[in-house]
Amino acid sequence: MLITSKFNSKGLWLELIMYLLAPLTLMTFSLGSRRAIFVTIVVAGVLLAIALCIWAFRLKTIVVTDKELEVKHTCLPFLKRFYRLTEFDSYIIEEEENGESIYLLYQGKRAVKLSSKIYENYAELKEALSSIELKDWGADASRAVDSAFAKSHLFGLFLWCFFSLLVVVIPVTEYIEDGQVTMKSYLLSLMLGIVFLPILFYLLSSSKRLTIWRGYLEAKSLLSPWKTNYYALCDFDFALEVVTPSQFENEKSLWLIRDNKLAISIPKSVYANYDVLEHAIGIVPSDTIKMSYFKKLKYHLGKATDF
Repeated sequence: MLITSKFNSKGLWLELIMYLLAPLTLMTFSLGSRRAIFVTIVVAGVLLAIALCIWAFRLKTIVVTDKELEVKHTCLPFLKRFYRLTEFDSYIIEEEENGESIYLLYQGKRAVKLSSKIYENYAELKEALSSIELKDWGADASRAVDSAFAKSHLFGLFLWCFFSLLVVVIPVTEYIEDGQVTMKSYLLSLMLGIVFLPILFYLLSSSKRLTIWRGYLEAKSLLSPWKTNYYALCDFDFALEVVTPSQFENEKSLWLIRDNKLAISIPKSVYANYDVLEHAIGIVPSDTIKMSYFKKLKYHLGKATDF
């Protein structure tokens, strides 16, 4: 058996458009002068180049044989990774908007992703990988399980930090007169800071390093790593699986509820070892709920649950 992946050109073009839309929105923040437009075009160009590199880097050719799987970067063919099928812990199949994805778990992390939107022969690849058997990749009670942030999440935090600083600093550099900051530039920077910086602080504070050990969960935010919150797993009332529909990939989170409020949210997109964390917590979600971004934000801000 030898099966080589085939790319779905329509799905790749749609994904490329989404990757390019975010950097292009920078153009809407141009302040009108030549210098501002020039700076905006340069920054948007750099971000577009980064987005193209990320998109291209994610294009991988998959080759499946009877016993092995080869993953090769299409744009960098010298970057290859070989796996024995017996090395994988398990695989997970997740339904997405207008498609489906299969994740291969290696040492508790999602090592390989195959999406029906990217691969034309997805069904054939899925059938070939169905021989992978489930292993006991969960943690035992005497060993701590630490969370691992996904690289895409850390990169997103960096970009938002850079973007937030950019929109706050540009007005000041644009309207300096005789070495003095004008009231106009100060007020404009203040307005942009009020809009963008709280989102940055929210992203940093909600990104938590989690440790699960002997029935307890420790949580430290990136914004205040010196502060640790401790939870006993038995104190949580129940758990929910929350899905936010998206055009390209649904966002899934595990919510731990205590005292009728959201205590801990564990998003799949944030943690590379989400499945290990979910298994180590050991609380089976009582329900799966679809929820919009706006409604999720209300519960994150402390609204009592009504599920």
